Amino acid sequence: MKFFYWNLNDKEKFIRSSWTGASALIFLYLVVGYYVDDLKTKIGVPIVLTLLYVVGLFFQYRKWKRAN
Repeated sequence: MKFFYWNLNDKEKFIRSSWTGASALIFLYLVVGYYVDDLKTKIGVPIVLTLLYVVGLFFQYRKWKRAN
């Protein structure tokens, strides 16, 4: 079992990024929903971070598939 991210191959990096990112987004939605009162921030921050997460996963997936 590899512990450090930089020791993983591209497939393992994609898998780890997908589950840790999804967990972080769920946590983010809960925190922003509970602590933020401004509606624009409450909607905008999760949308922007979700888009960044999806784009990052897309590029990680492409890197994994190119390595094969």
